[in-house]
Amino acid sequence: MTYSALVLAGSRGPDCTVAALGGVSHKALLPIAGKPMIERVIATLSAVKSIDKVVVVIETPEVLSDLHSLNVLMDSGYLQTLTAKPSPAQSALHGFEALGGGQSGPVVITTADNCLLTPEILEYFLSSLPVGSDVTAAMAKTDMVLQAYPEARRTRMRFRDGGQGGCNLFAFQSPQAGKIIRFWRQVEENRKSPLTMLRQLGVMTALRYLTNTLTLAQAVEKLGKRTDTKLAVTHMPFAEAAIDVDSPEDFYLAEKILIARDSR
Repeated sequence: MTYSALVLAGSRGPDCTVAALGGVSHKALLPIAGKPMIERVIATLSAVKSIDKVVVVIETPEVLSDLHSLNVLMDSGYLQTLTAKPSPAQSALHGFEALGGGQSGPVVITTADNCLLTPEILEYFLSSLPVGSDVTAAMAKTDMVLQAYPEARRTRMRFRDGGQGGCNLFAFQSPQAGKIIRFWRQVEENRKSPLTMLRQLGVMTALRYLTNTLTLAQAVEKLGKRTDTKLAVTHMPFAEAAIDVDSPEDFYLAEKILIARDSR
């Protein structure tokens, strides 16, 4: 099976503390261990044979023109760009629909700051996708990540059966997957109205999460029913899969990992 890949590379605006480290307009352009983050992500995607097309969603596609390796891929037709929408969910939906909305085959979604992504991590994820799922998300157990990298500052989701961290890696395996992005848009639009968000997520489900009585499997099942989709989770055995660059502290940790990896 072949996949298209969608890379979200939008700017967080002038207040982005990560972009400020290098004085660049987009976090995606920030060099890490000598190479811009987005170049590392695209290099990983292009090294996986089952990825036959990559689309980058970014507000100003022309900022990528100075990256020679990306120009080569764009000239070949392998890499394309789309202009980002005002929010991450809108950009994801725009990209998903531009790639056929699941009608033309499954779509892998990741982010330009997922610079520790490797072909091994990606191939493991793709090989473990359950048949019949509309959307599969990669997740990693918090305990595993902290055991490998105690200094990692990760946003954790607390469940009754243990903490989990997202890996910024998703497979949209059918046209039904668009429902999840549209639901994400609704939540995003109501983020300043907690009561509305609670109603969208389900009050009892939200309360069970807040009181740590909800398991991950129950959360996935309830979200699937809420959105009329079949959802699944792949547990990744790689601590690095759960480390992206959301803050300067993340940047320094990721750079340390990349320098050690490149030296090997």
